[in-house]
Amino acid sequence: MLDTILGKDIASYVRGHRALVICALVLAAISSIFVVVPVYLLQPFVDEGMKTGSDPVAWKIPWIAFQSGSWFSWQRTELVLIKSISPNRLLVLLTLVAFVSIFFKSVTTYFSGLAAAAFANRAVKALRIDLFRKFISLSMGYYHSKKSGELIARSTADLAVLQNLISEVLLGLIEYPITALVFLLYLFVMNLKMTLLVFFVVPFIAILVRLFGRKVKKQSVRVQDATAEVTADYHETLLCLKLIHGFFTGKREVNRFSELAENLYKRVMHWNRWQQGLGPMMDTVVFLVMPGILIAGKIYFHHTLGELMAMAYAFSRVYRPIKRLALVNNNIKTIQGATGRVFAIMETVPDIQDKEGALPLARHKDAIEFQGVDFSYSKASPVLRQISFRVKAGEMAAFVGSTGAGKSTLLDLVPRFYDVNAGSITIDGTDIRDVTLKSLREQIGVVNQETLLFNETILYNIRYGSPEKSEAEVIAAARAAHAHGFIMAQPEQYLTRIGDQGSLLSGGQRQRLAIARAILVGPAILMLDEAASALDAESEGLVQKAIEDLKGTRTILIVAHRLSTIMRADRIFVIEEGRILESGTRQELIEKNGRFKQLYDMQFGG
Repeated sequence: MLDTILGKDIASYVRGHRALVICALVLAAISSIFVVVPVYLLQPFVDEGMKTGSDPVAWKIPWIAFQSGSWFSWQRTELVLIKSISPNRLLVLLTLVAFVSIFFKSVTTYFSGLAAAAFANRAVKALRIDLFRKFISLSMGYYHSKKSGELIARSTADLAVLQNLISEVLLGLIEYPITALVFLLYLFVMNLKMTLLVFFVVPFIAILVRLFGRKVKKQSVRVQDATAEVTADYHETLLCLKLIHGFFTGKREVNRFSELAENLYKRVMHWNRWQQGLGPMMDTVVFLVMPGILIAGKIYFHHTLGELMAMAYAFSRVYRPIKRLALVNNNIKTIQGATGRVFAIMETVPDIQDKEGALPLARHKDAIEFQGVDFSYSKASPVLRQISFRVKAGEMAAFVGSTGAGKSTLLDLVPRFYDVNAGSITIDGTDIRDVTLKSLREQIGVVNQETLLFNETILYNIRYGSPEKSEAEVIAAARAAHAHGFIMAQPEQYLTRIGDQGSLLSGGQRQRLAIARAILVGPAILMLDEAASALDAESEGLVQKAIEDLKGTRTILIVAHRLSTIMRADRIFVIEEGRILESGTRQELIEKNGRFKQLYDMQFGG
């Protein structure tokens, strides 16, 4: 049932909280039964309780009498609850019974709502965690074609829709049909023929529900897409705020965002036209039909005023849950739209993962080797072509060349952020695709040009890759990265919070923290991608000293524009247009008088 209503994907999360779901639905069912009590009180309240005088009256309610031996032959009768009671006392009694029924309905409604909120929130919490886990597991290639803001919208706006509507839908699908059924049974007891006239409106309502449901689903998808665009723009603007201020383009950005906001507004309003339009359309159909039914009840079936009032109330209570069920159907369509977008991500299979039978990689001690490696982000534009080289354990290998030559991409292939399109990469003779990702990446420390830091303490950031390390080991790593001095000058030293992306530190300080973090992991392979390209001379000198101190203790792969940081490299590879143009030591490359010599002369004035 849950699979049919919510879809099997989201239903699997709700089903995990079966006890809460059952509790909520049972309480909702009980609550809906209490709703019928007032209609049983209305007819005697009008016909008997409102009589003048003190003559005793009876408290009777409509009932059914079956003929002996048959369930299909019956007639309306009355069940006498109290044979003789004064009108005033009957009024008091009816009022008291009404109060008690309303009280119990309120209590059951309250607790069913709490139980429903609990299972909906727990289900969405589990889904939110699984979605976050999926984001973490997807390889870097997945994110090339995605906007981060749109992915944020999937995990916020779409999940908020599910959280708000799941409980409402499931409760409505129990409470509203039971309420309608109970009042319908009352109407059958009062007058079978008159009640059958109610079904005259059912085909019209069914057509409306189907039409509006389709439109609501279509428009809800468009609303969520527009919401994702707005969220993406918010995110991108916050990331580029310094750029916007620097070029004084705030007005242009506001105008661009206004267009996105206007698009979202139009889509929401279009969705609302269909979402809100169903109720009035159904009201119109019922308004045209119900007066005729009640007039027929008075003229042809000779009902009393109290009976007609009770039946009119019952008619309205049959129609009300049917109307709400129609809106529940709209909500189901909205859920299906949101679920489709979320589970499109959940069902994505990571293209970088352990192969079956993958083994742990032993500690690196021989060589890293590229053999005929080709790679491209898309088939149309190859980035690396026939890359082959070998770096022995403990050596420092540097990669230089023009911007966009493929140097950083080459480094990204070693920890399998991406997989090669052709050829192979081996560590100590083992293809990196044959070992577990965990064992591979545990041996690699990465320092990027754009230092990635958390809005946390210095201690937290250095320990990020190895939280089990002691404070003494953290300090040792910081000293090795020439970061300990500036850390001790901070207000709270290692417990100082560094702001979003380390905004409270200088570029050189952030870079040295990243190096300390990589050192603390104790990697056999250290990769530095433009680690000093954006630093001042003093900071560059400290970073360079940190790198030189590590030389010989681990294999170092370094990408650099500033040749001063790689002068002590054992081998230098010049990459141009995705190919290795030349390689050798610094002196060998200078003597070749090739591309490296050109780069060297440009920087050092040859």
